[in-house]
Amino acid sequence: MNHLPFTIAAYLLNAVAVTIDKFLLTKHNSNPLVYVFYFSCFSLLALFLLPFTHFPSFNILVLASTSTLIWTIGAYFMFKGLQIGQVSRVIPVIGVLIPLLLLIQASANNVLSRVEITAVFLLILGLLFITLHEWRGELTAKEILFEILSAIFFTLSYLILRQAYLQEQFLTVFTYSRFILIPVGTVILLTPSLRKIVFAKNSKNPNIHVFSKTGLLFLIGQLAGGGSELLITFSVALATPALVNSLQGVQYIFLFGFSLILARFYPTIFRERLNFKIMSTKIIGIILISLGLYFLAFK
Repeated sequence: MNHLPFTIAAYLLNAVAVTIDKFLLTKHNSNPLVYVFYFSCFSLLALFLLPFTHFPSFNILVLASTSTLIWTIGAYFMFKGLQIGQVSRVIPVIGVLIPLLLLIQASANNVLSRVEITAVFLLILGLLFITLHEWRGELTAKEILFEILSAIFFTLSYLILRQAYLQEQFLTVFTYSRFILIPVGTVILLTPSLRKIVFAKNSKNPNIHVFSKTGLLFLIGQLAGGGSELLITFSVALATPALVNSLQGVQYIFLFGFSLILARFYPTIFRERLNFKIMSTKIIGIILISLGLYFLAFK
């Protein structure tokens, strides 16, 4: 089964989730721990998949749980980076570093063919071009640190997850990989200092009540992020992480479109500078990404 349709759909959903996260983090100045806690709560939905799975071996359980735990740490650092930096820079930097690290690992282990290496290289190069103008501006050492840490943890997570999928069926690995987040949410809930951050009445955290506008927006973002993660993990089960993550350039095409639309309503949050130079680099990036997709589709 070809992973391309699932991967592209995953990055569309992730673009929606990232856009909503940036809006809430900027507008409400939310603590990233809030997102980790509610993401852990959403993991309870995995209970509904139990009847369709079987209990995995101890080795698979450890691999799946470790992958999810490391991925959550990477997401936390990503949210920290988003909180102090621009979404149009933080996400591309992390998005370039992850496939680059995975490409180095895959090349060192001879996992990819020459055609696939060429495709991944074109996709990464296209990603660089389409986000090139966003790498300028005020860049702090703390933001760089958060981006590097996030990319490293995400990379490790995908590599470990791939090993689990090579030994067990998709639904079993996916379902049991979620349960590690339940104790994470429980620890946050039972620790007074952490619970205060999540439920502080006087904080600027968004109202998560589903009947509020902010709560509904948060819910949509979480559902989009969850759907994206489900499709990404399914794609990793079908192909090597280097191939899956190299397609992140598609996500930034979606992000660019969303930013153009939302900048009319929220110019301080979503800013897009458009001139001939910027449009030229974006068009070159789109062409390179299209070439990379062509190589993958017809390899």
